[in-house]
Amino acid sequence: MNWDSMRHMTGFYGYKMGDTVVALATAPLPAGVAVVRISGPQAFEVAKMMMPAVLQAAPRELVWGRVVDGEVALDEGLAVRFEGPASFTGEDVVEFHTHGGRAVVQAVLDAVLAFEGVRMALPGEFTRRAVLNGKMDLTAAEGLADLVAAETDIQRRQALRQLDGALGERFEGWRTAVLNVLAQVEAAIDFPDEELDVLGDPALSEKIRDVLKDLQQAVGEQAGVRVREGITLAIVGRPNAGKSTLLNLLSGREVAIVSPLAGTTRDVVTSVLDIGGFPVTLADTAGLRLTDDVIEAEGVRRARMQAERADILVAVVDGEEGGEIPEDVAELLVPGRSLVVVSKADLVDDEFANSVEIEGEKYPLVAANLTDRAALGRVSAALGKLVKAVAGGASEAALLTRERHRAAVEDAIGGLGNALIMIGKASGEGTVAELVAQDLREAAAAIGTVTGRTSSEDVLDVVFSTFCVGK
Repeated sequence: MNWDSMRHMTGFYGYKMGDTVVALATAPLPAGVAVVRISGPQAFEVAKMMMPAVLQAAPRELVWGRVVDGEVALDEGLAVRFEGPASFTGEDVVEFHTHGGRAVVQAVLDAVLAFEGVRMALPGEFTRRAVLNGKMDLTAAEGLADLVAAETDIQRRQALRQLDGALGERFEGWRTAVLNVLAQVEAAIDFPDEELDVLGDPALSEKIRDVLKDLQQAVGEQAGVRVREGITLAIVGRPNAGKSTLLNLLSGREVAIVSPLAGTTRDVVTSVLDIGGFPVTLADTAGLRLTDDVIEAEGVRRARMQAERADILVAVVDGEEGGEIPEDVAELLVPGRSLVVVSKADLVDDEFANSVEIEGEKYPLVAANLTDRAALGRVSAALGKLVKAVAGGASEAALLTRERHRAAVEDAIGGLGNALIMIGKASGEGTVAELVAQDLREAAAAIGTVTGRTSSEDVLDVVFSTFCVGK
């Protein structure tokens, strides 16, 4: 199914194209300004009755006036109209910029909904109409959702690149490359009398391998997902090593209970921070040790599980014990993704190096008094370097950001891999060429589902299920 056929559908999954829809486009809270957005064929008719001045102004020109319901004045404010297709949705759009009180907003919405054929917009419907009307592809729509939800500067920049079409262009480049190869194979199938030995041409296989290499590299990238969903950081170590103290230091508040009693932390305690612009979830875990206490033993099991799943690991060791790293803690460290923090460094006379070597691998080390706020800068700087290393080139590249992107790329990899296998078995039979062509079609289709070049209603529902009403 392509966009042209979908655009003319009467309705799908509750969405009915051709309706005029309205919703509050700003947060549903008392505020200085609220934006009520109307999109569809009756938008200008509604504006004519509720604020005639907006139709007398040029498109995109803000005008002031009274918002009325018949003879009753509802509010006074600004309005603007956008003539389709030069609008966000691709349809005629009117926005009333009213005062943001709940009573004002509700009165305006009620007045608009009183017009026959006007209904409330469903979640994500404005953006969904924009996609169906060719104003953006699905990756840009997802970028818009991520931009609205962005909490850090890195998230904002990644979402903005996706909204601007960087990810869509990347996928469309792959799809075009596959379609070009497919065209060559189909030419050999359609014109057998020409005796075109397309499958025997090394250049054709090389083109497939080039795309396959790009896709395999893309699916291996985790930076986009880590920026969007956050980086996980686990703090591990022996009981009373200072793990909870470190969590509190980094969080700037008393997140975890600190006690001289061993085994105080029995479950995973988390805190979310912005480190170098990246969202990082810190997880303080139970102290690693053998214990007969059933509850504490479960905490230790969860600590190990958290450490294995974490993107970054921080091992806290007790400076009063010489900063020695216990074997069961050391075995959890991962090169390039781990930091060693020596706590209680103020209580000993020892000098600690800036790194420690374990089985031939060097790990950065910070020794500090974790109860002193002055230690925050040093620990944060060391963590910042690890976070940037783990996130890779997320600040520049157009990266896969969702599970559906990864799944589509893996499907495409499977199709291209099968095509190469069949080419290796080719001996001039037409049936082999047809099988190769089918594998290439499936690969192109899988890539196309990401941008919407080839799609289904199910894909649309997945993408727009997370949107709010009014977007």
